[in-house]
Amino acid sequence: MILFVDYNDVCRAPLAAAWYTKLHGKKAYSAGIYADEGAAICDAVRPAMLDGHCARSLSGAMLDKAEEIWCVTAAIARHLAEEQPRYADKIHALEDIDDPCGMGKQAYEACAAEIRKQVEAMR
Repeated sequence: MILFVDYNDVCRAPLAAAWYTKLHGKKAYSAGIYADEGAAICDAVRPAMLDGHCARSLSGAMLDKAEEIWCVTAAIARHLAEEQPRYADKIHALEDIDDPCGMGKQAYEACAAEIRKQVEAMR
């Protein structure tokens, strides 16, 4: 399983998982280190590909099942590796992706485009 991780699981990580699934044909999942379980993205900025997505809290079971864990920033990857050192060998970071929270629809669209570019390059 491929797992994308962010702090809250309401934008960058679920977008990365959705793009990964679409582009590579292998189901990917997302979770947040500090996710408010069940939280959703604001309807005004939610990309169509995330319709129905609700935040999930990162769990030990998810970390166990993941073949690769991709964090949306290097800081999140370092934090997770420090907190969960037994998984450090499968924790990776995408190039830092700015959090568009509170910056409007254009910021979310730019974020989605950057995520797509990075995920498309993954093999």
